Amino acid sequence: MTVHSFYVIGLREGFPLYSRKWTQSDVDSALLSGFLASMEHMAQQVAAQHVNVVNMKDRRFFFQIDEDNGLLLVFITDVSESASRFRKYLGILNTQFVKMFHEQLEILHKEGTTDTTLFTNFDEFIDDLVLTWWMGESTVSAAKVMDVFEIFTLFYNTLLQRFLTEVSRRTYDKEIQAIFKDKTKKLPALKGVKMDTSGVVTYDSIDPQQVKYPHLRQVLFDVFHELVLLTRKTMPKQTYQSLVFKHFSPLIRTEQDRLKTYSLTERIVLDIL
Repeated sequence: MTVHSFYVIGLREGFPLYSRKWTQSDVDSALLSGFLASMEHMAQQVAAQHVNVVNMKDRRFFFQIDEDNGLLLVFITDVSESASRFRKYLGILNTQFVKMFHEQLEILHKEGTTDTTLFTNFDEFIDDLVLTWWMGESTVSAAKVMDVFEIFTLFYNTLLQRFLTEVSRRTYDKEIQAIFKDKTKKLPALKGVKMDTSGVVTYDSIDPQQVKYPHLRQVLFDVFHELVLLTRKTMPKQTYQSLVFKHFSPLIRTEQDRLKTYSLTERIVLDIL
C-alpha cells in the first residue's frame, strides 16, 4: 500500500485547511487543492454528483465530501489501491478531523492558519493510522502471495511428478528448466524457482513484500500454461485426459476453497483442458 498524501480542503474556498505528505512532491499544496476542489465542483455541475475516485496516470485520487462542515477530503495513492478500502479510511479521518477541530473550523475556512502546532496531534493520529494500515495490508498481501504460490506449486508438482515419467523428465529437463527461467525472469523474486530431478518444484527464497500480486499471478499462470503444453506433447491425448481425471480432478476438489478465493479456478481448468 503506497499512500502519497492526504488533504483536507475547504469545499467552498478551494484552499488547503490541512495537508500531510509521505512522499516527495513538487506540486504546491494550494494549487493542487484548488484543482481538486474545481474537479469536485465541475462534477457537480456536469454530472450532478460528487467525485468518488479519479485515476490519473499512476495516481489515484479518493474523494469524500462533508457538506455539513464544508470539507473536501482527498487521499492520493498509487493507482492500484482499493476504492472501497480508502473510502472507509476517509470516513474515519473525516470524523476525527471534525471532532478535533470543530471549534476552529469557522476560522480555518475564513483565514486558514499558520500555526503549525495546531495540527500536531492530528499529524500523529494520521501517521499512526497510515502505518497501521500499511502494516496490515503488507501482512495480508504477503500471506496472499505465499498462499497463491503454494497453490501453483501443488499443480506444478502434480504435473511434473504424476504426468511425466522419470525418463520424460530427463528427456525434457532442459525445456522444463527453460520455461521456469524464461517466465520467472519477468519477476526477479521468483528467479530461484526450478524443478529438481524428482519433479519437485524448488525455490531458494521469495520475499513476498517485494512481489506485486497481479504480476506474480500472471507469471505463475504463464509457467503452468507452458508446462501443460509441454506435458501434452509427451503422450497421447487419451492418456493425458485419463491422468487429468486421476490427478487434477482430486486436487481441484481439495483446493476448491482457495482456488475460488483467489479466482484461479476458471483459468487453471481451461489450461488443463
